[in-house]
Amino acid sequence: MKTIKVNNYKMEKIASRMTKKFGKIKRGEEDNYTMELFTIESNLIKTHRRYPDYKSRRAIEAINLFLLKIDVYLSNGIEYDFSGQLKDGNKVFLEALQMSCDPFYNEELKTALSKDIDLEDRGTREKIFEIPVKCLLRIKKSVEMWIRELGNYGYFKFLEEQMGSEIEGKELDYTIRLN
Repeated sequence: MKTIKVNNYKMEKIASRMTKKFGKIKRGEEDNYTMELFTIESNLIKTHRRYPDYKSRRAIEAINLFLLKIDVYLSNGIEYDFSGQLKDGNKVFLEALQMSCDPFYNEELKTALSKDIDLEDRGTREKIFEIPVKCLLRIKKSVEMWIRELGNYGYFKFLEEQMGSEIEGKELDYTIRLN
C-alpha cells in the first residue's frame, strides 16, 4: 500500500476532486438532503458547544480530512499520513463528522449496515458515501461563507441562530441513506 503524506495542498484539493466524482447539491435541492445535513450540522454544533474556543476554520479542516479518509475507503492501495495535519481543534470536529455517517469509524452504524450490505464492496462504499460527500461539500461552502460574513466563529453563530434551539444533548447522532 502506498502512503501519501497529507499537506495543505492535498487538504485544499480534495473538495474539488470529490465534487468531480460525486457532484454537489444544487441550489433548490437542499430539501432532498435535510436529514443528512441536519445530522452532520447538529454534531458540529454539539461539538462546538463542548469546545467553544475552536473556530469555524477547524470545521473546514475536519471536512477536508474526512473527505481524504473517504478517498481512502474508495481507493485501491493508497493510504494517507495525517500526522502533519491533525490538531486538537480539527480532531474533535473530524470525530463529529465521522460519527454522523462513517460506518468504518462508527461501530453502531457499521453493525446496522453490515446486516444488509457488503461493506467490503467498492461500489457499495461509493453508494454509502455519495450523499454524505455532497453534504460535506455543501457544508464546507457554508462554513467559508459564514466566516467571511461573521468572522472566525461565524458558522457556529449562524447554526446556533438557525437551529440551535432544536439541538439538545451531547450524544452524537448518525444517519445513512442507501439509494
